[in-house]
Amino acid sequence: MKRKKINFGRLFLLMLICVLSLILLVFVMLKISDAIHPMRYIAYEEAMMEVSVPYKQDGEIAEKKFSIPRGTKVSIREKGDKKTLVRYDGEEFYVENKYLVDSLEECVKVDYIYPRRLVNLREKKNGALSNKTVEKGEKVKVVEVSVEDLDTETGVVNWYKVKKGSKQYWINGMYVETSEKLATQNYAETIEYSTYWDAYYGAGYSKEAYFNQIDYKPIEKKRYEDNELVENINSVHVSLEILLNNKDYYLNLNNETSINSLVVELKGDEGYIWYQSDVVKKYYDDISEVQGYVLCSKEELANVFKEFQDDGFYMIARIVTFKDGVFALAHPSEALTDTNGTPVLHNNEYWPSAYSRKAWMYNVDLAKEIATCNVNEIQFDYVRFPDGTLYDTMDGILDFHNTYEESKVSALQGFLMYAREELEPLEVYIAADIFAWPVVAEDDQDIGQFLPAIANVVDVISPMPYTDHFSKGAMNIPDPTAEPEKTLYEFSMRTKRQLNKFESNCIYRTWIQGYGYFSADDMIAQIQGINKAGYQGYMVWFGNGEPGNLEINKAGYIDSKLDD
Repeated sequence: MKRKKINFGRLFLLMLICVLSLILLVFVMLKISDAIHPMRYIAYEEAMMEVSVPYKQDGEIAEKKFSIPRGTKVSIREKGDKKTLVRYDGEEFYVENKYLVDSLEECVKVDYIYPRRLVNLREKKNGALSNKTVEKGEKVKVVEVSVEDLDTETGVVNWYKVKKGSKQYWINGMYVETSEKLATQNYAETIEYSTYWDAYYGAGYSKEAYFNQIDYKPIEKKRYEDNELVENINSVHVSLEILLNNKDYYLNLNNETSINSLVVELKGDEGYIWYQSDVVKKYYDDISEVQGYVLCSKEELANVFKEFQDDGFYMIARIVTFKDGVFALAHPSEALTDTNGTPVLHNNEYWPSAYSRKAWMYNVDLAKEIATCNVNEIQFDYVRFPDGTLYDTMDGILDFHNTYEESKVSALQGFLMYAREELEPLEVYIAADIFAWPVVAEDDQDIGQFLPAIANVVDVISPMPYTDHFSKGAMNIPDPTAEPEKTLYEFSMRTKRQLNKFESNCIYRTWIQGYGYFSADDMIAQIQGINKAGYQGYMVWFGNGEPGNLEINKAGYIDSKLDD
């Protein structure tokens, strides 16, 4: 008996008809569903809309609260005159009708924006900072907004094209609101500050410097799936030269101690950059001024860091920022100078001005380059103005070139916000080192480092409460160096009290003293002081981190992790 031949052409046609019928059915069902429950978009005035959903718990009415980003698509369940019941992510709740629109384009449509702080505009999207600025609360005309620039996960519009004078510019949406009321809203009611410097600069100086010019709106600090922000970091500082010459020693630290991280200096105190950088070509005519001591290429740096990461190390790149004599001498108009424009040797150092946008861009461009070399975190050190300039400033001897008449605190926060804006796409975390005394004094010590202003921006705040930096009697401790546990505890508690005054979502990871004949027991005492205050994580400062020095007290590099 002969088998019938299968007609594959007819079978294929039948299958195609079935698939098309199924697609048509789904389309029709979606249309019916859309007709019954049409879809709309959230067009809130802020990036996130807070929602409360009531529910019963043990016979009582409770509320579940969550946030919905601008641009979120929701399903209409029941439309009212003023509010509409919508469904999103399995929850039903009411939204005012004015916040529901038909398209994403309507979500980003706005005529004016209002900055929350002084911001330099850009002539091109993602371009260099221009000299043109907008002020806090200023009404800025919007020329263009693209749906492509709406981040529907955060609700932030990344870029606005605006008009200032007769020209058009770009501004990042992280700085702005859609109303003057929102831009000037007080987010810092509970923040405290000393008015000590009013005695020198005039009544009201501190409020203007630490409060009025600062953006305290809580910043959404992202966490990256491929780069976990570790809180129980146990780290030591090491220069790149020492690391490269003793690689096996440092790779073995996580076997002999609880060290799980390294802070590696890639740009040093005088401004020299220790790896072969392409960025310097943009800022120096003669790159030998800054690249005279190159230790490795970018590729070699990336390979070394990757080797440590593969062995479980969290790699932190340290950049000495505004203590940079090489940059100051090469760019005198961007430096601390006398009234004739000649760079001033202050405390045996030449300093760029932290007001300088060119200095901002240079350091951030370096950070972006370093971020591509298998780095988990960028740590900005010397994010400050030089200390001891008070009387020369008051006498008019020094010129910081404060082009925009901003406070020192505002300039440093502005720099760090710019760094965050540029580094977020590279998925690295941002840290800033600060002196201990601004924390204890609750002001900026005339160097611009005011804890709340910085902590509101960075992912990690790292004070330097080295015990020998405190005078006897400081924090009510007779001899801080003789009582390392109490010193770190008292300092950490002072930091905690200030950080708890506002929503910073900032990790506290402090430096601890390794030098000065500190034993392993002294290291353990400092770490226990940090733990006692409810914190974990530390970084050991022992100069360049030479193996011979670390051997003195490395038995004290214990795990700082708090018990769950």
